[in-house]
Amino acid sequence: MLAMRSAVERAAAERPNRTSCRELGWRARTRLVLALALGCGALGASALAVPGASAAEEAAPAAAASKLPLELRVGITPNYPPIAFERDGAIVGIEPDFATELARTLGVKFTLVSVPWDELSAALNGKEIDVVMSGVSVTPRRKNLAHFTAPYLKVGQMALIRQEDLAKLSPPEAMNQKGVKVGAERLTTGARYARDHLDRVTIVEFDSLQDGLDALREKRIDYFIHDAPTVWRVTGRFHDADATLTGLYRPLTDEEIAWAVRKEDAATIGAALDGALAKLQKSGKAQEILDRWIPVRKVTKTVEPTP
Repeated sequence: MLAMRSAVERAAAERPNRTSCRELGWRARTRLVLALALGCGALGASALAVPGASAAEEAAPAAAASKLPLELRVGITPNYPPIAFERDGAIVGIEPDFATELARTLGVKFTLVSVPWDELSAALNGKEIDVVMSGVSVTPRRKNLAHFTAPYLKVGQMALIRQEDLAKLSPPEAMNQKGVKVGAERLTTGARYARDHLDRVTIVEFDSLQDGLDALREKRIDYFIHDAPTVWRVTGRFHDADATLTGLYRPLTDEEIAWAVRKEDAATIGAALDGALAKLQKSGKAQEILDRWIPVRKVTKTVEPTP
């Protein structure tokens, strides 16, 4: 059973140091970037579900599932299509669909709690929510804050460019050159990638996604590194099409997406989620959810023999 309620009420006096979650790593948001095959010029897809667990791994968490509470509160930030977003007053997307199937598999109620992204860690460790399901990538820093389940998706960052610059900027070697300006949203994996791997370019960081897109359209930067949901929206694969921009559909990073629970709940909630995910992967339900929301299109091209 899946339910939804508004954001958990929080008073400053009830929680220590609200800004600590930023320092500890949740604010450095890693948004999903899936390499897709979109249209005839696509470069191959790598939007892959992580392989299912073994029979032993499926069976092990059975005892943990029997110890679950009757309700699990799921922290989610619904501003990130197709991972989680609001439509017609409901929270929809990949994570809500997984929550529905997990609730059915485990026989417990899942209640979606809308929480701002930079408050998810504090809400989890403050016991206002029990699970974080919001497109969170697994990093060593975040592992210090919470226990992560088995990943359900492999992802990577990508770049957006102007359509008119496709021939000039699409070659992989074109990005890291002197005189090139690369933009990224501040405090994201895209910004970290630029700092770590692009030593010849001028890096421009923006406070918001929209600021970065505007800069790309206005030719103040040459590339904008972000995630696949952004690419889908901007290039028309999801909504809000912009014919002037196009994506470079090759992954720049290799990341995994998983759900987070408190470390003390690893053997109960964490193990139960692992077991349920393994069942969903084995049955094909997990891939069905991903296919429903990730607009991957296979393209077959026939090449006529040369006379």
